[in-house]
Amino acid sequence: MPTSFQDSRDKLLQHFLDFLWRQWTALGVPGHEVPSGDWIIDPEALVLITTRMGRYDSRLLDNAIEWLSANGRRINLQRLKRLRPQWPTADPGVFGAISEILSEQSALRKWNTLRDTHYLLPEEPEPLFIHPDGSPLPVLGDLDERFQKYGLLRTKWTPRGTAQTPLPNEACNLILALRSLFGVNARAEILAWLLTHESGHPGAIARDTAYFPKTIQLTLNEMEESGCLHSIRQGREKRFRIQKEGWQHVLSGMNALRFPRSINWSPVYYFISRTLDLLKDDGDPASSHLRAIQQRGFLDEVGPALDRSGLQSEFAAHKKLTGDQLTQAIEKDVSTVINLLQTDFVSSAPPQSLPTFML
Repeated sequence: MPTSFQDSRDKLLQHFLDFLWRQWTALGVPGHEVPSGDWIIDPEALVLITTRMGRYDSRLLDNAIEWLSANGRRINLQRLKRLRPQWPTADPGVFGAISEILSEQSALRKWNTLRDTHYLLPEEPEPLFIHPDGSPLPVLGDLDERFQKYGLLRTKWTPRGTAQTPLPNEACNLILALRSLFGVNARAEILAWLLTHESGHPGAIARDTAYFPKTIQLTLNEMEESGCLHSIRQGREKRFRIQKEGWQHVLSGMNALRFPRSINWSPVYYFISRTLDLLKDDGDPASSHLRAIQQRGFLDEVGPALDRSGLQSEFAAHKKLTGDQLTQAIEKDVSTVINLLQTDFVSSAPPQSLPTFML
């Protein structure tokens, strides 16, 4: 691949890592500045993508494990189970090792049920942490047996007691604030969804929250009996809405004047991680024609994913391009994604600043 592709990948990787750092900081990890955007953090999607991207940043991964060790009870394990196969962003070996570490605590024993019992070990053990180009980092000191089980080599992880509880005054932590009020269940997710949308039918809410549609339907019917939710019929659909004015007290302790945006982060993370794979320079001097075929297949794969993210996709324009034109268009989009990561997807960004897949 051209050098520009590798340069684009290096920049995208670094800005994506910075972006993940800002999210974890908002949750209570000591580190970078808190996000400046007006969107909600999805803790389960963040955990999954960090198991993959954390291999490029040992501090990020170790701080995430530290936070989970102290706050793992705040994670919805059922939702985590459903997200993993839907959006394969997690590194299965890293995820399995973390699940073992957490399940050593009696309060977090259920994490042990998340391990992939059919995980295939690599032929040879490999270092856990890697350079941006994929080359391994040296491993010094005593090895961690929990990671060794999954063919990953690293020094032993031990808790340092630095993790804090999620910052309650940050609007991006709305999901976790509602879980503190209502428990780690579908009700918290449903409330967050309704507070950030005008209205919705159970199927749409189930798709975005990664719950079974029947679970959402039954829970919405129960919640409607409280008088706080209302429903109307639109054709064959039953749409639910909530009076947001009655929930302004939730914002009273947050640095926000309105409820944050809801973005389905799983497909966005999937898109970025697959883009990083696409841009990886494997030393194959493929022709621009062959690269275009590979890229077009990638667009066909991730297009539906981005449609489900809430960020409208327009891949059709790319499908009309060929050869170097397609390559240049993708590089331009990667550059725009980098700008969005730097600004935390600020909603005030003008529409023309968005890449073709986010217009």
